[in-house]
Amino acid sequence: MQKKSYLKVSDYIGEKISNGELKLGDRLPPERELAKSLDISRNSIREGLRILENIGVVKSQHGAGNFISAEFEETIADVMSYMFILKGMDDKKITEFRYAIEWEAVNLITGKLSTKSKEELIYYLNKLEESECEKEAVIYDKKIHYLLVELTNNDYMKTSYQALTKIMNLYIPRLREKIILGMKGDKALSGAHRMIVEGVIEGNLKKSIEGLNHHFEYIMKYQDN
Repeated sequence: MQKKSYLKVSDYIGEKISNGELKLGDRLPPERELAKSLDISRNSIREGLRILENIGVVKSQHGAGNFISAEFEETIADVMSYMFILKGMDDKKITEFRYAIEWEAVNLITGKLSTKSKEELIYYLNKLEESECEKEAVIYDKKIHYLLVELTNNDYMKTSYQALTKIMNLYIPRLREKIILGMKGDKALSGAHRMIVEGVIEGNLKKSIEGLNHHFEYIMKYQDN
C-alpha cells in the first residue's frame, strides 16, 4: 500500500531531527523546496506541516516560515487523557499510576528544595488544614500533589501526571469524600499530607515516604466503598 503523500513530510522531518540536521528552533526549507525534494504537491506539504503543527513538532510564524518546535506537552496530555477515559481506567488503576509517579517525585525532591519551593508547599499545606469546606480542601489537596511532581523538573513525569488532570478533577473529590466518610473525619488524611510535606522539606525521606504510603493506604482502603 502506497504511503499517503503528506506522511512523507513527517518521515522526512523526523529523519532530519533524528540525525541532527534539524534542531529545536531551526527554520524548515520553504514549501516549494520541500515539495521538490519529496516529489509531492505543495498541498501535501501543507497538510503534512499542519499535522506536525497540531502535534507540536512544527510551529508556523506568519511571514517567517515554519520552525522546529517542542510544544507537545499539552497534546500528549490530551491524548493520554482520552486513552484513560476510552480504555475505562478505574479508580484503582488511576491510584496505582498516581502512587508510582508521586513515590518517585518524593524520592527525587526530598531535601533538595529551594526556600521558595518549601514556602509554597507549606502555604498549600496550611491552606488545606485551614479549609472551611470540602470544596476548598480539594483545591489545596490537588495543589500539593501537583507541586510535588512539578518540582522534579522531569518533563516525562510532569506530562504523564498532567494527563490525569481532567480525570482527577472528578477523581480527587470523589475519593476524598469516600475517605473522609470512611474515617469519620479528615484528621488522618491531613496528617498524611503534613508528613509528606514536612519530610520533603526536612530532607527526611523516611518520613515523607511514610506519609505518602499512609495517604495511598487510605485511598486504597476506602475507594471501593
